[in-house]
Order: sequence, then C-alpha cells, then structure tokens
Amino acid sequence: MIRRHLAVATTLLACLALSACSADKAPQEAPSAPAGTPSASGTGEVQPFKDDTDVPLTKQLSQGELTQAIPDAKDVVPGYYPGSLHKSMPGEPDNCAPRKGPTPAGWQRSGRGDYDYQGSTLSRELDLYVCQFDNAEHAKSAYDRWQEREETAPVQVPRRVGEESVFLAYSGSSGAVYGYSRSGTVVVQVRAHDAGGDPTDARTVLAATITRLQQVQAGRPATTTAADITEAERARR
Repeated sequence: MIRRHLAVATTLLACLALSACSADKAPQEAPSAPAGTPSASGTGEVQPFKDDTDVPLTKQLSQGELTQAIPDAKDVVPGYYPGSLHKSMPGEPDNCAPRKGPTPAGWQRSGRGDYDYQGSTLSRELDLYVCQFDNAEHAKSAYDRWQEREETAPVQVPRRVGEESVFLAYSGSSGAVYGYSRSGTVVVQVRAHDAGGDPTDARTVLAATITRLQQVQAGRPATTTAADITEAERARR
C-alpha cells in the first residue's frame, strides 16, 4: 500500500515538473488586438481629414457625390433660403460655359445651387455652379474662358480659394460679384447679386463649396458651412 502511494506521488511530481518546464519555455506572446485596431507601427491608422482648400480635387465624382457637396440653404450665408432652382440636378453643359459660348471641352457633369435672400429690402440672390471635367487641363481652360469680363474689375480677398481663384465686381449700380475657383478637375462659380461690390458672401460660399467637395472626395460627409469658413478666417487673423 505504501509502495503504491509512493509510486503515485512520484508520478504526480514528474507531471508537475514537466508542466513547469513547458511554461518556462513557452514564448511570451502579447494578447492579440481586437479586429480593426491599428498596429503599433501605425499601419492602417486613419489619418484625420484636414479641411484645406489647397487639396486638389482629382477624383471623378458621381452625380450623387457632387450633389451632396452643394450646400443647403442653411449651410450658406445666414438669411438665404432655397431658390426655385436649388440643387437642380443634373446640371447642363451650358452652366459651365462662358456666356453664349460652346460647351467646354472635357465637360463631365455639373450641379447648381440657387439661393434667395430674405429679411432685407435688397433683391439679393446667390447662384452656385459646380462643374467637373475629365482632366485638369480642360478645367483650367474652362476656368479661364468662363470668367465674366465685361464691365467688371478684380476685387481683392484675404486668401485665394482652391488652386486658383478670382473675384470680379460688376461696375453697375447693383455691384454684383462673380467668384471663380479651380481645384484640380473642378471649377466652381458663385454669383452674388446686389452685393454692392463686396466679395465676402461670394468668397465664403465658394470656399465652403470647395471644402465640401474635398470632404466628399475623402469619403466623408460634406459638413462644412459658410459659418465654418468665417470662423476659420477669423482664427487666422
């Protein structure tokens, strides 16, 4: 009986020794990260999107993506509401051509925003046109030819919008302001009627639209508003 107990005890001690040895020799592995967690090296990390109007627009957007980028009335300058043609989609080639000019080469698609002003005796309106072309060269050609040149003069603004931009004030009594911007393959125009030569509204809406297009290009919702642009400009001063 005693021998049997000694044999069992010896066997148990041997098993415990083997288990301890195995534990000592097992590689020390870090627990696996949950699915979707970035690695320590940073691979797969999502970089924050930077709202910067210097980012070129190069992706060919679908009609739905372009529509999303056009601001709603609540996203433009306070006091405006949707006009009769607001977000009229799809746009026409003529929307991207100079007055009485032919359809610009390389035209792909366009969209339009139309906004009326309330709360003022002024008959103010904002017209917005977004046009995409097949390449930057065609967009550049359309940008150069599209600008209203009759009875207008350049107006200075704090910063350019997109890769290049220009603001022109009509010399008539209403002082309408035309704003044009090109970023990569996209050209945007804003007409601010009865602006008294002040480019503020035109520039703010133009910058908001370009930034919203960049957000859509990055796969994000278009959320930037004219108020965001105004606040960013104030912070730069």
